[in-house]
Amino acid sequence: MTGPVETVDILGPAHGGTSVARLDGQVVFVRGALPGEKGVPVRLDAAPEGQRFLTAAVGDVSAIGEASVHRVEARCPAAAAGAGCCDLDFVDPEGSLAYKTRVVVEQFRRIGHLDLDSLLGDGGVETRSPEPFAGYRTRARLGVDADGRAGLRERGGTAIIPLQGLPGPCAQWDPALADGLVDDLAGWSLTPGAEVCVAVGDDGVRSVVEVPAQPRQRRRRHRTAPRSRARDHSPAGRRVLGGSGEVVRTVAGVSWRVPAESFWQAHRGAADLYSAWVTGNSPSDGGTAWDLYGGAGVFAAALTQADPGISVDCVDIASPATAAGEAALRGRDVRFVTGDVAGSVRSLRGAAPGSTPPSVVVLDPPRTGAGQKVVDAVADRAPASVLHVGCDPATAARDAAAFVRHGYTPDSVTVVDAFGLTHHVEVLVRYVRRPG
Repeated sequence: MTGPVETVDILGPAHGGTSVARLDGQVVFVRGALPGEKGVPVRLDAAPEGQRFLTAAVGDVSAIGEASVHRVEARCPAAAAGAGCCDLDFVDPEGSLAYKTRVVVEQFRRIGHLDLDSLLGDGGVETRSPEPFAGYRTRARLGVDADGRAGLRERGGTAIIPLQGLPGPCAQWDPALADGLVDDLAGWSLTPGAEVCVAVGDDGVRSVVEVPAQPRQRRRRHRTAPRSRARDHSPAGRRVLGGSGEVVRTVAGVSWRVPAESFWQAHRGAADLYSAWVTGNSPSDGGTAWDLYGGAGVFAAALTQADPGISVDCVDIASPATAAGEAALRGRDVRFVTGDVAGSVRSLRGAAPGSTPPSVVVLDPPRTGAGQKVVDAVADRAPASVLHVGCDPATAARDAAAFVRHGYTPDSVTVVDAFGLTHHVEVLVRYVRRPG
């Protein structure tokens, strides 16, 4: 049940894909609006008793008094049908990057208590928007409904919207991921309640596997799509439907053969971009380095690319991705350590008191962030620099505050719009240890 239609002016973006307005002095989080728009008709949601803010959705877009110059026609047919995929498919690439940069700066100010504009000086926050802006996603995870039909989950819920009932695929999907998929799925007998993982490799070859659905409690503990390493499954209950069940990923001349259900960056250009960033910020002292939450070891490979003499410990939970990394990086001084990151740090090379600490630590934590225990353990060994890849600006800001308390300063911040058409954003931060 929804409330009345009101007209508001939009002030700025909010973390999570909405924008902020005020109505009679009360904050309203508006879905489907863009910063700076004026005279926006919105339909208010029914507010639970005691809620201190309102939520709403834009009504008739054509009735907006002054629309943003970055507003475009919504482009995702799946989202238009109610799928929870593309919540910002009505903004152009420039507007999307500006929106997300403002969100990151605000989260670091409010949660991390860091004024990035003042802290970074003339260079300020850097921004990157890898191409393409749409049609970039090379992996997808579908649900299977009670009738054995695979599809996307509805916006804000768990119900499945079958692909065959949609007017078109998600606008994020790489054409090679979507081409002929509906017909293929119709030819397979799928298990109700299972999940179907679809991935296309860098060679254009697609694989499709069915895996058991994860318990919902486990999903909440770990990051959700687009970046959940906890979604790697054991072979139990795994069924290959199409292709070999594996895909080939290649970054900076190194190739991994990984199961279709294993974690990999969603955007086909993201792994190369992040790998180059790590390489460009790596030392060349021939010492040790840590790649925490390292998965298949893409950043471990980048570290050894920058300095062939470096020794890298790559830590993550045991999964097919780590096994693929061991095979791909055989011959390099990379040691894969399987286990919880917080519990494994003190067993790594350079962690023992009196030993030479790592010169650089790469952190690519889940959506929940690295957290205090991991930051404490890393800072206790005082590496000269920390390279943090954050997939949630709020938890990245929290980690930033923790590193600053330990005597580190962010001297480089890059906002990466690696998830066009959605509110998701990546934040690359380089921390350097302050003298003394």
